[in-house]
Amino acid sequence: MDFLLNVDLLQDSASMVLVGALWGCTNPLLRKGSVEAARYTRRNESFLQSSLRSLLNVKVWLPYILNQSGSLVFYFLLAKSDLSLAVPICNALALVFSFVTSLALGEKMQKPIRSFLGATLVVVGVTICVSTQEEQS
Repeated sequence: MDFLLNVDLLQDSASMVLVGALWGCTNPLLRKGSVEAARYTRRNESFLQSSLRSLLNVKVWLPYILNQSGSLVFYFLLAKSDLSLAVPICNALALVFSFVTSLALGEKMQKPIRSFLGATLVVVGVTICVSTQEEQS
């Protein structure tokens, strides 16, 4: 019975990391793609025309689809896991993945030491949440 609990916990943990990665990694990509798409917007273009132009840009719609697939995984995760654990962990991991992806893309950090410290504290908090959940099971 303990083995089944550990497998479920492992699957839930992997799903939470996947959701955090899909949400977090796509946020900087969406921001970068949107800024790039806005550069090519024409002056007399309507909102609908500029929105369609942005949606046709692969640098906008591909991260968007990946982000939405994270929401789909999150939906199925909530159906079978502890809500009070899944929501904060997924959101916290999304922040960490967003930070790491922003660094990888070469975005300038205004306060890098604070950002790194915050990401580290989030990882420590997530580890504590998962370990206390494991003890309760």
